[in-house]
This record gives sequence, structure tokens and C-alpha cells, in this order.
Amino acid sequence: KQWYQRRVAITAGVEGGFRYPMDYNYVIQNFTSFRYGREVAPGVTQTFLYMFVPSEQLAGGSRTFSLVMSLNYRGEDGTLYTDSPFNETVSVHEVDEGFDTEIFFMYVLLAALFALLLFGAQYLFSSAFGGRKSSRKTIETGTSGGIDYDYIPKDHLTAKKAKATKRD
Repeated sequence: KQWYQRRVAITAGVEGGFRYPMDYNYVIQNFTSFRYGREVAPGVTQTFLYMFVPSEQLAGGSRTFSLVMSLNYRGEDGTLYTDSPFNETVSVHEVDEGFDTEIFFMYVLLAALFALLLFGAQYLFSSAFGGRKSSRKTIETGTSGGIDYDYIPKDHLTAKKAKATKRD
């Protein structure tokens, strides 16, 4: 700690990760490594933003992890140093507040399956027990008194009758 009170340091980057609490050589999850390249004057305190998201698989339960943040910096002579400003045992908890989309879509799927089951049962019962008897609609075939040829020109009627007799 006395080193950077007397000399200028250039911050190379910050990295972090979860480690097994009993063995720091065993890494559970690595986080993103941020490169800064900021110069820090002697006796000055510098704050660095470091954001990370733990894996959802680590949430819940009673397991604890060691959260280790490493600060890499170079001295004026170019020598690379590593320091751990944060090295604590933490627990990861999942927030149970809010809207759970997985449960919502499960209920939507169950409602759709239930509606499909009701539709299938209605179809089976209506076909098995007769359901509705549809009355046949009568199709109009014309008048029984014959065809009224008064509105058709006479030359059309003679052409049609000639073609009809050639076919027979």
C-alpha cells in the first residue's frame, strides 16, 4: 500500500469472478474484464465502475461464494502489479418479486389445452348423439309451366335449336 502513495500508477484493468471459498484456485464463474488505462496520481483515490451479472444457476440455496475483484496496474517502470481490493464471501439470492413469465405461459398453455379438450369433446358428442338435423334446402329448378321464350330474340333460338339437333 505504501507503493502507490509515492509513485504514479497506470490502471490497466479490473476483473472479477466467483471462486470456491475453500480453494481460491477453483474458479466457479469469471466475469468480464474491463480495460481502463487511467493514470492515478500519488495519494489520490480513484473509483472504477465494474458491472457484472451472476449466472441464474448460482442463485438460491445456501451456497456461498468468494467474490474476488482484481485490479491490475503498471508502475512508472512498466512493472505489472495485481491487487485485490475486494475479496469477500457472498451469497447470491434470486429476487422473487414481480411478474414470472414462465408461470404465466404455463397457465396460458394449460388453458389452451383445456379449450382444445372441450372442443374435441363437443365434436365427439355432437357426432355420436346426432346433434342437429339440418333440413335439406330445396333447390329451385324453374317453373313447372315451361320456359318463357318471349324475351329471347328469335335468331338466337333458331341457332340453338339447330346446334341441339346436330348433336342428337
